[in-house]
This record gives sequence, structure tokens and C-alpha cells, in this order.
Amino acid sequence: MKLRSVMTVLALAAAMPCFAAEDLLVNITKFKYGGEKTTDIYHDATKKATGVPAGEFVGWLGNNSFSTFCTDVYQSFYWNQSSAYSLHSVEETVGRWDADPYAKGSYAQVSKLFSAHYNDVVDGLTSSAFQFALWEVLYEDKSTYDVSSGAFYLSGGTGGDAQVGGTARNIANSWLASLATASADYEVRSLSSTGKQDFLVATPVPEPQTYALALVSLGIVAGYARRKRDKA
Repeated sequence: MKLRSVMTVLALAAAMPCFAAEDLLVNITKFKYGGEKTTDIYHDATKKATGVPAGEFVGWLGNNSFSTFCTDVYQSFYWNQSSAYSLHSVEETVGRWDADPYAKGSYAQVSKLFSAHYNDVVDGLTSSAFQFALWEVLYEDKSTYDVSSGAFYLSGGTGGDAQVGGTARNIANSWLASLATASADYEVRSLSSTGKQDFLVATPVPEPQTYALALVSLGIVAGYARRKRDKA
């Protein structure tokens, strides 16, 4: 499984329980692929943004490189500028995404989306499609998903070309249709900031053998340290 969503340090941290937010500097530097599609965003019958480029970002989380997606259609951010963010635990993220303006129960759907289709993100088009689908599961409060209709929906397309934007929306809808049978195999943590756009960090849930190897490694290190003390 590809671990493209975060750096190694967070992949390791995901293997251990975390219950409190961590304060970190976040710097978003560019889109990961280039060629991302734009869209107009509507929520609760109100246009929230016009001509927004959508897709996977890359940048810095503390001193580590990472990639991320937007979870906040109400605020913006500045490129290449470090800002203070809180990296929330899974438990905190579930609570945050159960509250307005998000759709209740959206955490599980986000995890399913990453599990089923993050590895399908390979270029600007599919990167935009994934972001479209992510916004839909976060903000749509209906039982069925369609990025072109509902309480949350997208309209328009890159350069006014509805076919281009429509292609990304069609891909997003096909992925959303598969979530009913998808498993939730990703841990997702919210990155929030006061006055700046929110993002996320997603890591695959470690398999049982990963926990076992971690415990074995800790046992070896502890045993080595104990022998050194005994010799001293």
C-alpha cells in the first residue's frame, strides 16, 4: 500500500494512541501534480467560492514534508507561508466533523474514501476528483452522494469548460458510489487553524503484524538497555 499521504514520522505515530492536539507549523507550497481543475462551491444554497482550484497539496508539517487535502470551504490560506495549526487526535477529529458545518458521521466516510480510492490519485484530474469527493462526504447531509446536487454541490469547470470539470465530477461520483461497501482502513486527523483553511493528515491503519513488530522492537531496545545497565 502506498504511503503517499504523510511522512514517515506520522506513519509511525499512527501506530500509537494519541488523545490530544499537537501544535505545529504548516506551510503549503504547491499542488502535488499540477493541472488541477477549478470549480465553484455551493453549500446550503449559498455560493462559498468561485473558480477554486482543487486537488492534493504538498508542503511542510513541522520539519517534515507531507501531502494533504482541504477540508474547509469557508476559509483560505497563503502559499509558502508558515501558520500555526493544531493536529487533532482521531477522537477529536470525529467530534469536530460531527459538528456544524460538517455532516454528522463524515469521519467514517472520509476514511472509506481514502481506503478505497486514494491510490487512484495519479494526476491533476484524479487529484481534483478526490478533493471533490472529499468535500462531498464532509458537507453533504443526505444519504446519497452527488457532487453536482444536494445541500453541497459543485458547478462550473476549468476555464469555463464544463466537460473538463464534469470529467472530474463524474470520477468523484463513481468513487462515492463505491463507499457503501468500502472498509474504513485509514486513520484521519484534522489540521485546524484559527482564521486559515483546515486540512487533514491520513495514514493507513497499521495491520496487526505492524503492532507486533513494534512491540518486538521495543522489547529488543529495552533488553539492550537493561544489559548495559547491568554491566555498568
